[in-house]
Amino acid sequence: MKAIVYQGPHARLAVADVPMPRAAAGELVFKVGACGICASDLHAAEVGLCPPGVVFGHEYAGEVIEVGAGVSGWQPGDRLVALPGRPCGTCAACSDGRTHQCASFVPQGFDPRMPGAYAEYSTAMAGMAIKIPASLSDRDAAVVEPLAVGLGAWRSAALPAGASVLVIGAGVIGLSVAKWARFFGAGDVAISELLPARLERARRMNVGLVIDGSIASDPVAEFQKQTGRAPTVIFECVGRPMVQRLIDIAPAGTQLVLVGTGMQPEQFTVLSAALKRLRMTFVIGYEPADFPFVLRMLDAGRIGVDGLVTATTSLADVPDVFARLQQPNDHCKVLITP
Repeated sequence: MKAIVYQGPHARLAVADVPMPRAAAGELVFKVGACGICASDLHAAEVGLCPPGVVFGHEYAGEVIEVGAGVSGWQPGDRLVALPGRPCGTCAACSDGRTHQCASFVPQGFDPRMPGAYAEYSTAMAGMAIKIPASLSDRDAAVVEPLAVGLGAWRSAALPAGASVLVIGAGVIGLSVAKWARFFGAGDVAISELLPARLERARRMNVGLVIDGSIASDPVAEFQKQTGRAPTVIFECVGRPMVQRLIDIAPAGTQLVLVGTGMQPEQFTVLSAALKRLRMTFVIGYEPADFPFVLRMLDAGRIGVDGLVTATTSLADVPDVFARLQQPNDHCKVLITP
């Protein structure tokens, strides 16, 4: 079968022939219907986080074609999304249902032991998979993962009702956080962005106050000017070094939630944050219960994916598209549709 293989931090991705996966015990093999190109994939490729030979792809939806031994409740033809990875199943965290905290967790799409879904076919752990409601297309279901990231970030902040929310970055994660902030009853919600196309997208999606960061160099000051209030929380959804900048502009007592999962070194002064009594929350991913919740809300029409997907690409064109996405661009979410 065809798959896209990572060649190293200074090389283009390559289309390659790789062996067809087979369903081991507890696994499902599925035909990929759609797979998102994630900013984490782009960052991992840039900094050399993964060894050459890795197949990226952890935001996917597909149709089951093979069921492994010991799996019940699944059959060929079922459609799935899945929490992308393989927990050990035996440690204390796994035994307690906290598979996302498994010390031996294998992250799918970043580890050669579990190739991702930049491919015609891939695998998922049956215990991590959820059936897609009939109302959702593969294209919509493939966006469940970034929506779950936004949900996990919102829940990690543990904010009171009516909190004032400022989101930095109008990519798919920033837009997801803003969507959940409105869903859960935040007071003022604002999103700051530099790129004109992303600003316009945020306005069309009606996620809240939109701040043009190319004009308003201090989004906190602009937030206060527009709303009359200081933000309760600032969500960083860019993934590039900016912690010191956020410390500098944050009002006293603000919570900083770092969602962007930056992979580059940061430098900041602890004292400057301490003098303001800032709180910093570092988050990654989501909890297992977030996936089915997102699916239920999508199925019920209470949250939507409109505007999040900005392009689709064939598997053969992924190397070119991936290279373009590594440069400044206007896209939100690009989906591979093999």
